[in-house]
Amino acid sequence: MDLTVKQTIESFLAGLFQAAGETARLHMAESEEGLLIDLQGASVFVGQNQRALRALAHLIEIYIKRTLGHDISVHMDADGYRERRKAELKELALRLAEEALREQKKIVLDPMEPYERKAIHEALSTFPHVRTYSEGQSEERRVVIEPLS
Repeated sequence: MDLTVKQTIESFLAGLFQAAGETARLHMAESEEGLLIDLQGASVFVGQNQRALRALAHLIEIYIKRTLGHDISVHMDADGYRERRKAELKELALRLAEEALREQKKIVLDPMEPYERKAIHEALSTFPHVRTYSEGQSEERRVVIEPLS
């Protein structure tokens, strides 16, 4: 990761958190999805406030583009929520795949974030006799688990 980008993001978030009366430690890491920023200790983002995290990621992307001219993909997390969520989704995917096979019907999940859909697809990629695919557009995109005949 470019040191200038990292410092610019740290400065941007420090100013934002100071204005909001919030404190947080940042952990930045590159992932296959882009730059993952985990905010640790920011109470406003505790739990499943994914919409606020997406908006913050988008603001950071715009800020970096305008100040440094770099196109980056930013994904936000709060206190490791994404990893815990992926583990939950893996368990859910396995249960639902078994249900789809037992009842011989396809199961359509609620709309999910891209990383959540990916977790479901990966969890079932080697599960026998089912296939997964995504359908829908934008924020209404959802995973379908379907038994193979």
